[in-house]
Amino acid sequence: MIRKIVCIQMNGEFPDFTHRLVMPDYGLPLIGTLLAKAGYDVRVFIEHVQPPSWDAIRESDLVCFSTLNAGADKVYKLADRIRAELGIPTVLGGTNASYYPEPALEHCDYVVFGEGDETIIELVRTLSAAGDPAGVSGIAFRDGKRTRRTPTRPGPERFDTGPDFRLIEGYRRMTMLDMLRQRRRPLLTAQSSRGCQFKCTFCIVNTMFPTGYRKRDIESVIADLRDKRRYGSNLMFVDNDFTMKRKATKQLLRRIIEEKFGYKFVVFARTEIARDKELLDLMREAGVTCVYQGYESIRADTLDAYDKHQTLAQIETAISTLHGYGFQILGSFVVGADTDTLDSLRETLEFVRRQKLTYAYFFPIWGHYPEQMNGYRTIVPWYRSIFHSWKYSDGNFVTHYPLHMSPSRLQQLVIDAYDELYGPAEIVRAVTRNDLPSARGKFLHWYSWHRVRKGMVEYLPFLREVERDLYDEDGTLREKALVQRVSEDPRWSFSEGNRTVEALGLTPLELPVPRSRNITCVPPKSDATPLDAASVQP
Repeated sequence: MIRKIVCIQMNGEFPDFTHRLVMPDYGLPLIGTLLAKAGYDVRVFIEHVQPPSWDAIRESDLVCFSTLNAGADKVYKLADRIRAELGIPTVLGGTNASYYPEPALEHCDYVVFGEGDETIIELVRTLSAAGDPAGVSGIAFRDGKRTRRTPTRPGPERFDTGPDFRLIEGYRRMTMLDMLRQRRRPLLTAQSSRGCQFKCTFCIVNTMFPTGYRKRDIESVIADLRDKRRYGSNLMFVDNDFTMKRKATKQLLRRIIEEKFGYKFVVFARTEIARDKELLDLMREAGVTCVYQGYESIRADTLDAYDKHQTLAQIETAISTLHGYGFQILGSFVVGADTDTLDSLRETLEFVRRQKLTYAYFFPIWGHYPEQMNGYRTIVPWYRSIFHSWKYSDGNFVTHYPLHMSPSRLQQLVIDAYDELYGPAEIVRAVTRNDLPSARGKFLHWYSWHRVRKGMVEYLPFLREVERDLYDEDGTLREKALVQRVSEDPRWSFSEGNRTVEALGLTPLELPVPRSRNITCVPPKSDATPLDAASVQP
């Protein structure tokens, strides 16, 4: 009989730009809330709020983990200890477990795929009644020596429950003294929609939310915001696109205005919002102060390859319009595509400075997700992958061999970009033009960047070692040499995606992988031919 459940979210092992925030992840507190509503005694541990208690784990009947790539090693280690010392069943969900169930199941008993709202309730009830988990859709488990996947479960059409932050151990409203002592700031999270109507090639959204784009009931969002206001006034909507269905978004914004919550909101939105003046007026009146936009690249060929459905002209128009409304802008860029060169990436940094973005992030592409919608192919051929350990999979580290620059050059360029963007000169420029919100934001990022930078710099010697003799003097990847090396010694290649392919009974990937069998960051030319090295099983 299962009565007590502990839910755990572990941090990544390296700090990122959010490490100065106290920001409860949205998903796991929601899972905990749904389990509590179903009658279970639930305790939620978010590591950066309060680390998990071994006493609480020992007293529980089931432990649920939400697992991101960067924290996977820590989760696996704790799950191994639970299995060895307590024998308590464990469940892993989240991005890492959903994409890579085979390694996850070496450490846990069950994997929950994608949206776990309904799956976790049915699984816990089945286990509590000593039932057969094979009847629960949306999970994987070990059946003897093989991985058994049950039928896919669609995400819920309605998801009106808001996470109850009272379940999070140690979580409370931060006072000014708390912020000074901890040198951290609070940021709340809420959700008004799930999924995305677009299918960008590098993005995980359509795998994690395969049911597509859905809006949450407006009054349930308002109730959630009303509840969260007790904890603070800075809140991020975690929607992948807050404004996708503009009519519903405008209705929500009008309700927020009526309620006079006094929040300062951060939202994710595409460049198309610049065309809708009414929407922008409502966003400002409702309290939206910062808009996060995924620009990804300033190159037309890269935007096409990413399937972004936007142009540089649209990006520039959006930036100009949003600045005109007084929004702070956070622009993100995915770097290391097959079209990228050192010059084009330097031009990207200059674009960020010229456009006066408050914040910008440069994410080296993680191209190793086996995407179901693409036949479980990855956007970077697996032989071009670099894998040291999961802790380097947090979006800040280069994990592949780019075509036109070495991995260490790309990593150094990212470091240099942040050094410049969040350096004293840029802060002074923001003050000089009387853009005090940007100056404050850049200063806070400068303060965080010093800790983030350390891990990147320490990673460089490893990259220089693995890339040795693999690039020409002009920075071009010697693919045949790489194929030969990986054929002989694949220890630094990422093989977990191949295990997923094999477990599904698909044809295992072989070396060399013909370009026609991989989504690359640029559509292959018509005369592209497979590499002519001997094929081997990875």
